[in-house]
Amino acid sequence: MKATGLSRVSKDSIIGEIEKEIKGRSTFFVVQHGTLPAASLDKLRAKLRAVNARYFSVKNSLGRRAFDKANMKGLSESLTGSCGIAFADEDPVAPSKILMDFAKENQMVKVQSAYMNGTIVGADQVKTLATLPSREVLLAKALGGMKAPISKFVNVLSGTIRQVVTVIDAIAKKKGA
Repeated sequence: MKATGLSRVSKDSIIGEIEKEIKGRSTFFVVQHGTLPAASLDKLRAKLRAVNARYFSVKNSLGRRAFDKANMKGLSESLTGSCGIAFADEDPVAPSKILMDFAKENQMVKVQSAYMNGTIVGADQVKTLATLPSREVLLAKALGGMKAPISKFVNVLSGTIRQVVTVIDAIAKKKGA
């Protein structure tokens, strides 16, 4: 009889690694990639690495068991077809943009669901997240919003001083003439 597949020890090791990654990250995405060529998956991995994210192809049965062990049974339903998990280290906006852009370019790729800060979100919420500006842009807008009233107040005060100086100059010209 010919032995095929992975051994029990190998499967347990893979499940343990996936579970460790799941528990160690605040954000990850479940992505269905269909029969996408390996070269295309490598391009996706390279784009994700640029924003400190990683992508793993996962055997569905092993992924389901890892999700069940990590008490995330809602995500195990997302593992259908050829799937992978994209783990984000920092800002979830950048990887979601990369994944959604890649899904537009490749019809076989579809974001199934995501896990963000203790909440399971659907594909439509990931699309919404992908349309948001980056964290840096949002911080700049917030800072600009806080700075605007102060700048306007300073401008009003300096306008009064400018008017006083203009009046004093006009009086000085009349006396000199």
